[in-house]
Amino acid sequence: MFERFTKSARVAVVIAQEEARDAGAERITPVHLMLGVLDSADGALKAELADIGLTADAVRESSAGRVLTDSDADALQGIGIDVSAVADAVSDRFGFDIRRPIRKRFQTGNIAFGPGAKKTLKLALREAVHRKDRSIGAEHVLLGVIRSDDPDALAAIAAVIEKEQLRGRLYGLLDSTAA
Repeated sequence: MFERFTKSARVAVVIAQEEARDAGAERITPVHLMLGVLDSADGALKAELADIGLTADAVRESSAGRVLTDSDADALQGIGIDVSAVADAVSDRFGFDIRRPIRKRFQTGNIAFGPGAKKTLKLALREAVHRKDRSIGAEHVLLGVIRSDDPDALAAIAAVIEKEQLRGRLYGLLDSTAA
């Protein structure tokens, strides 16, 4: 399948692996693929994503990058634990943010694609086939992320734009480059 990927899509996959490694993840997820696309986007795609505010930094700041989700924090709040106060106290005392994953250092080698990332890449291929596009670009990978229904990736997108609006903008971008 990777032989049909454009250079930008291949670079996005390589960056996704680096993102997973840097995060200490055992597998590449749809969020890593999205970060790979956002970090490697160029030309019209970069301008489109910047216009809507969908950036790698925005995704990293979303709840997708936290160890505790909002529902976890709510559950702890329900039993009288203020997660923000605990996180602030740990940060003040020890100098790191527990709301971020602890990164594994010195992880080397290839990181496997998790089930969600595999599904995302298959859906990217389906998007390209459905549109009768000859290659799979970074836009198709983002469309695959949207279709994968990965809760973390969709939460990161929803923090910036509705997924159907993003889909429409990506289709418009693909249509304009095909013309």
